[in-house]
Amino acid sequence: MTDKKAILTIVSGEKYEKIWERTAPFFTAYAEKCDAELIVLTKCETVPTAHWLKFACYDLLKKEFDRIAYIDADIIIRDDATSLFDIVPKDQFGIFNEGAFTQRNICIYEMLKVYKIEDFQYDGSTYYNTGVFVASRQHRHIFKIIEQILPLRNSFGEQTFLNMKIMMSGEKVFPLHYKFNRMSMMDRITGISRLDSYFVHYAGDGDQLFTKMDIDIAAWQAANGKYEYKKKIFIWSLGGIGDVVAAEPVIRYIREKAYPDADIWLMSKEFECYEHIDNIHLSRSYPEGYFDAVFEMNTHQLPWDFFGKAISFHFTHAVDWVSTCMLGRQLPDKDKQIKLPSTEDHLPEVLEICDKPEELVLVHPGVGWESKTFPVEYWQAIIDGLRASGQKVGIIGKHVNDEHGVLEVDPTECIDFRDKLSLKGLVALIAKAKTLISNDSAPIHIAGAFDNNILLIPTCKHPDYILPFRNGDKRYKAKSLYKKLMEDENSYFGGDITGIWVAKYVPEGHNIMEYLPDVEEVIATTLNFDEPCATHNAQTER
Repeated sequence: MTDKKAILTIVSGEKYEKIWERTAPFFTAYAEKCDAELIVLTKCETVPTAHWLKFACYDLLKKEFDRIAYIDADIIIRDDATSLFDIVPKDQFGIFNEGAFTQRNICIYEMLKVYKIEDFQYDGSTYYNTGVFVASRQHRHIFKIIEQILPLRNSFGEQTFLNMKIMMSGEKVFPLHYKFNRMSMMDRITGISRLDSYFVHYAGDGDQLFTKMDIDIAAWQAANGKYEYKKKIFIWSLGGIGDVVAAEPVIRYIREKAYPDADIWLMSKEFECYEHIDNIHLSRSYPEGYFDAVFEMNTHQLPWDFFGKAISFHFTHAVDWVSTCMLGRQLPDKDKQIKLPSTEDHLPEVLEICDKPEELVLVHPGVGWESKTFPVEYWQAIIDGLRASGQKVGIIGKHVNDEHGVLEVDPTECIDFRDKLSLKGLVALIAKAKTLISNDSAPIHIAGAFDNNILLIPTCKHPDYILPFRNGDKRYKAKSLYKKLMEDENSYFGGDITGIWVAKYVPEGHNIMEYLPDVEEVIATTLNFDEPCATHNAQTER
């Protein structure tokens, strides 16, 4: 015996009459596809609001219909949508759990309190959107109202009450995919146009409802049955140059492996670092145009964000931090190699200052956080010692602002590149130089794209979290020198993850010189780079 089926909706009031003028053809066609009768309820004199007319399912399922698919009238239905009756098993109640995508648990907690329900175990996340559901005759009891209807602040019409009825019914729920109840809440979560879904629901769209609906109906008509929509991703690459460079492997991984078919827009003040990655729209400002759904990613979480408190930037490798922020995972080591655009076009910038950059030992006396800004005398001693040992020294750095810049060391008998190179010129120089000496800085990350020697002097962050991956190994042609690290001071971090951002400062009662290696060791390590570094070995084997 064939089940008798109905498509049920509600059209009550002037607004919904205007909506129905647009959506009625979709409902008529869908009811015919489902071999179901279309029932439109219009009067609500006996219920608080039109939403409560859904409880007419109690009488409709008594003898007249075996199954009902309720669909809100402010929904358009794509012509290739599968029958809900074919998707949802007859013995299950089909409905979409919007609580998996937006926080609605306060609705249920309020309901439990108001209705004084004590013996119900709530999972803390489920909340059904009742704009679309599929019920069979065995579910009829869900729609019987025998309780007094109590006022709820978070009622959403009848929705919270009906949630209570469903959850306490003991019936098995079939989770409908969001494509059968697509609302605007999914725009940022999916990054895929709402038109990629079969049912587009305009709940909560307010004054934009009619405009959006007209645009979408016209778009579906123009598609002529070819419904092809790509995921749209917007990436905001935040932070300084070092942060931007460290994000490069992750952005490349997203483009090539994680989301190879997506349309990707990227905004960064240093977007040139990504020009070699194919098929990304790059800009320094927000992209122009109409985007009906965009999935947003930030490369650098901020300290007041939950994630910024949960996972410390200071105890995470720079690339791992970005990948965890953006993808919720680390990349395989082989994919963490930084790549940067070709530098040949900008090498003339370098050659105008130095004709043999491949002979240079670059020293970067950088100014940044107090905890990684060394005394000018310390850097000057390193420069003088290298020069006295016969090394050709290049000094690099740029005065960005009062908080980020380069120290005023004496450049006598050195090649002074400070404030003379563009970013790409700096990349070209680092690519050619034989050795780089720096604190935790952008040049360290830039050098990760090339094959020169890296000598890192870390202070507030462990070198394992700074040195770039090259050939799948952070120690490839790279060394770090230090007497101790600031994380060694228990009074500094104290295990309190909420206070980690004080890493910008030297621990109280300590001096920056306590952490820095002897100048003689820096010079000796530079001159004999291929030999094992005793300080490095001793520190990393602890």
